[in-house]
Amino acid sequence: MSNRFEIQQELTDTQGDLNRLCQQEARQAKSNSGVGAVTIEPRYGTEMNALREKCSQLRMILDAMEASED
Repeated sequence: MSNRFEIQQELTDTQGDLNRLCQQEARQAKSNSGVGAVTIEPRYGTEMNALREKCSQLRMILDAMEASED
């Protein structure tokens, strides 16, 4: 089913984008850390939340498709 494949691919791509942003945020937090307390200021919070929401919606669609096939 091509539609299922397209949704799975979109989920994979979106998850990859989310992982890249998380890694980028973590690298910036490490580079800003010195001696003492580390303050992490989220730079990509809005984007990461949107990507998490999109992943969640795509998973729900895939779950619904799988349930309808049973």
